[in-house]
Amino acid sequence: MRRLGSAAGLGLVLVLTACGEREAPRGEPYRAPSVAEQEIALFGEVDVGALPAAERAALVTAHVQAAFALYRAGEMEAALGQLEEIDGARNPALMVGLDTLGYDPGAIDAVAQRITSGQPGSEAVAALDAAARMLENLRRGARGDIGETTEFLMKTLAREFERGADAGTITNAKAYQTAYGLAVAARDLTSGEDPEVYGDLRRELDFLVLMWPRGGPVSTAVAPPELQMAEQLSRVKLALAALP
Repeated sequence: MRRLGSAAGLGLVLVLTACGEREAPRGEPYRAPSVAEQEIALFGEVDVGALPAAERAALVTAHVQAAFALYRAGEMEAALGQLEEIDGARNPALMVGLDTLGYDPGAIDAVAQRITSGQPGSEAVAALDAAARMLENLRRGARGDIGETTEFLMKTLAREFERGADAGTITNAKAYQTAYGLAVAARDLTSGEDPEVYGDLRRELDFLVLMWPRGGPVSTAVAPPELQMAEQLSRVKLALAALP
């Protein structure tokens, strides 16, 4: 199984930022590259269409989980913004083939209609539960290597969180929301798995999700400090490295 390499995750990228600075050439001002720029240099741009089905399904789950948390918190427009990311017409490379693995757009459409109508999330429990069951079917149908998929999600989370938050301030709401969804999607991968094998990883992913407020990635929240996020991602990395 692929492991988190020497350049995986926000934690190490932050270390590179702190330790990799060098003096600028004479006469040229030095600007340290951002974490996002270093991520691109290290991992390259993500070609969604080239991702395996398990990773694409996990991305879909991330956007849906972020949308549902925002819906329950009453942030309707933000919730719809997350669901737009999994629109097959808008993002066909992400969605192609997932319908054969358990994805049912009708379950998501039913929730989207309730959001659009302004119905509170507390009154849409049946629709939300049906969509959650659909995501479980998708996770089983698109099952890949849990460690590899989690590694991918953590790299993506690191990038999105760096884009979305700075010093406790939410600077890009959608990126901040997506980072939350990625944490939930990673945690959900361990659902129903052998606790003897995945128990430590599940615990660290539970703690990762708790880095966000109880209500999810709401716009009024104070974002968790970057250092604490880096430390928790490092713990996830260690738990991944311990998988057989």
